[in-house]
Parts: sequence; C-alpha cells; structure tokens
Amino acid sequence: MAKWLEKPRIVFARTTPAQKLIIVKGCQQQGHIVAVTGDGVNDSPAIKKADIGIAMGITGSDVAKDAADMILLTDDFAAIILGIEEGRKIFDNLKKSIAYCLTSNIPELTPFLFFVILRLPLPLSTILVLAIDLGTDIIPAIAFASEEAELGIMLRPPRKKTDHMVTRKLLTCVYGTGGVFASLGGFLSYFVVMRDFGYPITGLIGMSTLKGIRPNEGDVFDANAPYFGNTSEEFKTYCDACMSGIGSCDLGDREAPNWLYNTDKHIDLRLWYLKCSPEGVERTADIHTCRVKQISRISDVPVCFTPDALKYAQTAFFFSIVLAQISNSFICKTRKHSFMFGGLSNFSMLFGFCSEIVLCLILAYAHPINVALNSRDVTFLHFGVPSIPFSIISLTYDETRKFLIRNLKSRDPRKPNWMERNHAW
Repeated sequence: MAKWLEKPRIVFARTTPAQKLIIVKGCQQQGHIVAVTGDGVNDSPAIKKADIGIAMGITGSDVAKDAADMILLTDDFAAIILGIEEGRKIFDNLKKSIAYCLTSNIPELTPFLFFVILRLPLPLSTILVLAIDLGTDIIPAIAFASEEAELGIMLRPPRKKTDHMVTRKLLTCVYGTGGVFASLGGFLSYFVVMRDFGYPITGLIGMSTLKGIRPNEGDVFDANAPYFGNTSEEFKTYCDACMSGIGSCDLGDREAPNWLYNTDKHIDLRLWYLKCSPEGVERTADIHTCRVKQISRISDVPVCFTPDALKYAQTAFFFSIVLAQISNSFICKTRKHSFMFGGLSNFSMLFGFCSEIVLCLILAYAHPINVALNSRDVTFLHFGVPSIPFSIISLTYDETRKFLIRNLKSRDPRKPNWMERNHAW
C-alpha cells in the first residue's frame, strides 16, 4: 500500500468499505491530510477516521452524518471548498480577536508592577482597567468576527489537529511587541502629564509612600497648609528666588504638595494650580501660565501643583492604551498580508473605533462620570498624544514582519521561510 501511495497520481476503483479505511490510514501514515466523502452506513468508519469527514446531506444516512465533520446540504461537491474556506476564516478571526484582547494585558499590568517595585504613584487605576476590558475593547473585539477572509487563504497547507489557537508565537508577538510598545506609550504620557504638573520623573520614584499626592476622604481645604513639606512662607521665598533668577528652581527631593478639598462649601478645587509670580504665590486655573523661567535649563519647567495631578496622569495613560488598541486592531486585522489589503471595509470595526473614542470622551469630560470614576478632563496634548509615536512604531514593525514573512526566500522550497516558522502566529 505504501508503495502505491507514493505515486504522483493514483485512483482506487470499486473498493470495499474496509479497503477505504485501509487507504485512509495509509495516507495519514505518510503525513497527508485526508478528506473522505460518503453517504452510506458502510462509509462511516472511513469518514470517522479521516481528518475531514464529509457526508451527503440529501442522500446520506444518519450514521454517516453523525460521523462526518462536514455535511453537504445540497450534495454539491463544490460546496466543500466554500465550507473549508469559511472554517479557515472563522479560525483566523478567532485568533485575531484573541490577539487583540491579549495585547492590552501588558499595559494594564506594568503600571501595578512599577507601583510595587519603584513605588510610583499608581499610573493606572483599577476602575480605568475595567473601563478598557469591559468598555472600549468589547465592540472592536466582536467586530473581528465580521472580517473577510485574507488573500490566499486557500493556498495555505492544511492545519494539523495538534495546532492550537493560542500558540507560543502568538503570545510572543502580542506580549513581546504590541504590549511593550503600548506600555511605553502609556508611561510616556504619564510622565509628561506629571511633569507638566510639576512632578519631575526622578521625583516620582518612591512618591507613593509620601503623603499629599491626593486628598483623602473627609479632608478640608486649608489655605495655610504647607505646599510641599514645610510652610507656605518658605515656598514664597522659593518662588522669589526663581523669579529673580537666583539659584535653580528644581523641585529636588521635596515632599509632595499638601492641597486639600473644601468639602464643607462644595468648592471644586481640582483645576486650581499653584503659580509663582512676582507678587508671590497665586492660584490659577490655567496650566499654561504655571511656568517659571529656569536659569539652569533651556526650556520652562512648570512648578504648579494640584492634588488631582495623578488622576489627570491616569486618564492620559488610559487614553494611550485606547489609541494603542486602535493601532493594534490594524495589526491584528491580517496575519500575513498588509492591513492595507483589507482596508476599512469592515463597518463593524469602524463602529468599534467610534465607540472607543466616544466612550473615552464620556469618561473624561462628562462631569458626573469623571467624578465617579476618578478620571479627568485632560487637555488635547495630554489626550494620548505622547503615545502616538509608539503606536506608529508598533504598526511599522508589524508591517515589516509581515513583509518578511511574505517575501523572504526559503532554502527549502517545500518549507516556509525562517520568519514564517518563528514569527507567523
């Protein structure tokens, strides 16, 4: 049997059901993927043993249908190709949806790791993590089910039964590249916002153990409370030195400011900042005016303080993850071809993009909601803008990876190239 099966073309005629089963086993032993069609009861053993058992829907017996993987409702053999293509498309779309959802795990996890290890003020709150998993990611993840089949999907070799949907290569691409770039963009937004509020990057390490970076429940605003460590009079002297150009205005290792809420009079002080001026210390609601000329630096560095600076930074981190996920949806849109082949023909995906942006705007700028979720109405430059370069880099990297998978030559024409073997998920 093995000698006959090695021939390039071979036809077996007038075979018995037992011989069909022997032929199927012989082909499988040589590493072939076998499909068997049948309609009678005697065909059921071969149909069951085959990798793809196909039964006739009209003339087929119930036993053959129970043993089959595919049933031709019209008994048309041309439908076999359409059925296999649809099955491959569904498998691909499930992998794309899983890859999309898993990518956000890394930028959601790393803030808590840095909070524990470096004692940074928590870059992303748990409520905003839930807003991503149960809010912004839901519709785009479902929209992958509406993706059309990729070009050349029927030119791929058959998938083995031992192949899993979530593989090592998928986790490597998702966690090692997409998740890392999304985390870098989120932390850049976080550091930029905290710096704009007067907290330098070096001063953030260990700050979560200090008091005063956010008001506690029941705190009451005190105009004479110390601004950062000592007294407001010392801060006035510090401001005078900055304005006169004497010494450096670097905050150094000073303790975080201690602003408190006026909960008795229900005055919202979350947009007030501390400003150095020739007249002394002032309160202002404009972050762009909260700058002091640094003699020892080229640019101006803000020295404004607010207890809600961390909430603004957390909101910016949240926006960065959402923008990274929009870029990631283009990455997951195709497995080997460029996302430009698919274009934006999937209306469900476009609706998912719009829903993400709208939900972000509601969470940040609808006052009752941002108070409940501890999010804040950030400025346009803090709306995830610092993370956009990392999203572009991530998309460019993945397009390069897919290009090499498609075009890199293989030493053995019968085997895929090195990139496809190790980086195609």
